[in-house]
Amino acid sequence: MRKTDGCVNCGEEREIAAHGLCFACYRRRERASERLPGVDRHNPGVRREHKKLFRGFTNVMVGLSDLGVSKNDVMTIRKSIEPYLAPIAKFLSLQPGQSEDAVNSEHDRQLSFTVHS
Repeated sequence: MRKTDGCVNCGEEREIAAHGLCFACYRRRERASERLPGVDRHNPGVRREHKKLFRGFTNVMVGLSDLGVSKNDVMTIRKSIEPYLAPIAKFLSLQPGQSEDAVNSEHDRQLSFTVHS
């Protein structure tokens, strides 16, 4: 049996959890300390409907890869499904001016590197 006393936070006569707080106040304080500052769990950046679109797009691309579809055909199919991806387009787009082949874009393509003298 736990000690019953007045909670130092709400003042109600309840069982005390720790630090003079009742269980309700103790858990409220614990949950508040676990929350990340600036994170709104009720308004995420990627919502449930976005997640469904990402999953569908990923499944299409994986299927095309499994079928061995050529790059030109993949790009044609991607262009045809783009209107359906409009809600997640900002998450999928490349940065302006970035080509799809630019992996290490900080390197100058004119210079060739070799370990041989």
